[in-house]
Amino acid sequence: MSVQPPPDNLNSQSAQGQQTGRRTLRLGTRGSLLARTQSQLIADQLERCHPGLKIELVILKTSGDQISDHPLHEFGGKGLFTRELEQALLDGQVDFAVHSFKDMPTTMPLVDQSRLIVAAVPEREDPRDLLVSMRGNNIANLPEGARIGTGSLRRRCQLLDRRPDLMIEPIRGNIDTRLRKLREGQFDAVILAMAGVRRAGLFDATIMSPLDASELVPAPAQGALALQCRRDDAATIKLLRAIDEPDATTCVAAERALVAHLQGDCLSPIGALATIHNGQIRLDAAVGARGGNTPVIRASGAGAMAASAAADVFASLVRQNVMKQLHEG
Repeated sequence: MSVQPPPDNLNSQSAQGQQTGRRTLRLGTRGSLLARTQSQLIADQLERCHPGLKIELVILKTSGDQISDHPLHEFGGKGLFTRELEQALLDGQVDFAVHSFKDMPTTMPLVDQSRLIVAAVPEREDPRDLLVSMRGNNIANLPEGARIGTGSLRRRCQLLDRRPDLMIEPIRGNIDTRLRKLREGQFDAVILAMAGVRRAGLFDATIMSPLDASELVPAPAQGALALQCRRDDAATIKLLRAIDEPDATTCVAAERALVAHLQGDCLSPIGALATIHNGQIRLDAAVGARGGNTPVIRASGAGAMAASAAADVFASLVRQNVMKQLHEG
């Protein structure tokens, strides 16, 4: 598997590949360690699944990578991590992209989605959040007034709902940067996604403690990857769907359906996690006030389909006046 910049003669190379029978797909990815690691995992999986297939990584810099000193919600949210990759798909620079699914906007996408499709959701990593601290192994036993580093409005409101005394402070940067800031004493704890830490091979049980989803409800689609390509590219869709995991696809669909019902945007602190038990989809949600403030409204529901589970939870949240809190708070 090779890494290369986007080629200039895309159409001629594609035609040459078809004539020789060589199958090569160009995978668009961000340049961060985590993004490249995730993309390589998917590339390796696809190459094992399809003997003869070759995946070439095309590294692209996104708007989100260039904003390092301000919260992303001030500039359009996590869709800034996917915009350039999606545009590269539409322009024919790459054949598919691997996204952290939680970075893909459910409402108000930054790129027209009519020509794009999420063709597969591979097996999901651990969706939980991770407390990283030398001063406590859960939210309850952190020191009074502890400084917590997180750029997530969802994490902010849920942490303050449990511990109003905590000092929630913004933090940006990749996993290594955030861990360095913790070790330097800039924070008493940082909150990371368990999935990213595990994929990057950085999990350290001596300072890292997974947080139960009942304590901190994860972001919708956290731990899941989205394999996106052009909607009219039937050959690529077929290749990608070979590694789709139906349960992961269903759970993510339920979580994102709830966000759609709630009309969530980059200022909406929404936590949602779906699980499947005996054919039923259970969906747990925690929704804060607009901008990451308390209180937090919680609800759980179930259904035989992703849509029905999301509708059940949404109805419960509406009875608790969630829309006023979420959009007018």
